[in-house]
Amino acid sequence: SSRVCGVSSRGCPASAMGGLFSSSGEASRQPRPPGRAEIGRAGWRYVHTLAAQHPEKPGPQEEVDALMWLRSFVHLYPCQLCSKEFIEVCADLPPRLSSRDEYSMWWCEAHNRVRGDLSQALRRCELKDLLEAGRSGQSLDELRGPPKSEAASAAGKAQAAPTSQVAEGCAACSEGRR
Repeated sequence: SSRVCGVSSRGCPASAMGGLFSSSGEASRQPRPPGRAEIGRAGWRYVHTLAAQHPEKPGPQEEVDALMWLRSFVHLYPCQLCSKEFIEVCADLPPRLSSRDEYSMWWCEAHNRVRGDLSQALRRCELKDLLEAGRSGQSLDELRGPPKSEAASAAGKAQAAPTSQVAEGCAACSEGRR
């Protein structure tokens, strides 16, 4: 018997796994994978929440663990182009892991770097707001609202995702290509 997520697969009906493991016998329509924007929003929310939980004064092993986690996250990120671009961000703006405050500020600055590369509005990196949003699992926009210029722009028109430099074979990256 094989084990899935620490549970014997014999005790877990295939239909409970969903997706490709479904054994309903019908030609089930697979849900569409999340697009680049949805994955990006979820990823940013996750890393900002993670940063707000980083130890106030991490020990050497906790700093190593945080760096190894970051490397794994970037390596396994489902958008290959996004991953390569973020490696460049890290080369230009090395992660600061020495405290919760530094780590939270670094993630905000890295996020702004990505926003700038995508021609999106930048966010003010205010530590108090970053920690409050991260601890509550919110984005900065949910906590304090989007910047006025962005809110006005969104109200007036829908913005299309940039389609240049789309990575081949990456479902998340090719969302804008049709």
